Amino acid sequence: MIPVSREERHWFLRNVARALSEFSGVSEPPVPVEEVLNHPPAVYQDDFGVVDMYSNLWDATFARPPGRRGSIFVRVDLDPEERRFALARETLCAILTSKHGRSLGMPDLLMSELKDSTEYFAAHYLTPESLVHAYRAQGGDEEGFAESFQMPAAVAAARW
Repeated sequence: MIPVSREERHWFLRNVARALSEFSGVSEPPVPVEEVLNHPPAVYQDDFGVVDMYSNLWDATFARPPGRRGSIFVRVDLDPEERRFALARETLCAILTSKHGRSLGMPDLLMSELKDSTEYFAAHYLTPESLVHAYRAQGGDEEGFAESFQMPAAVAAARW
C-alpha cells in the first residue's frame, strides 16, 4: 500500500476522470460513459467492456477472468442515471486492475479506500470541472444539474 492523504487521492482521481472525459472529446454534458467503455483508449482496449445482466445482487460489478478481457456486468433494469453512475464507478475498477493501472501502482494507491475512490471518481467523471464551469456560466442551476449531466439526484447534489 502506498500511503497518501485523502486530498492527494482525490486529486489523483479527479485527474484520471478528467483525462478519460477529455478522451471522449465531450464539450457538453453528458459524458458518453458507455461509448468510452465500448471504444476505449488503446491502453485499455483489453480492459473495458459492458455486459448486460439480469441480477438483483448488485447494480454493476467489474470482473476480469484470468487471461481474458475485463467487463463491467450491469443490471439491465437500472434507471438510465443509475446505470451511468454504476458504469462510471466500475470504470475505475477496470482502470485499476488493467495492465497499465497495475504498472502505475494504482492498486497499491487506491485499494484500501476502494469504495470511496470509485464513488468519487464516478462523480467527477460524470461532471468534469470544465463542463460544470460552462454549465454554471450559461446560467445552469442546481435544479437542472442532475438532468443535464444525466446522473442520480443525490450524486448531483453532492457534486454541485
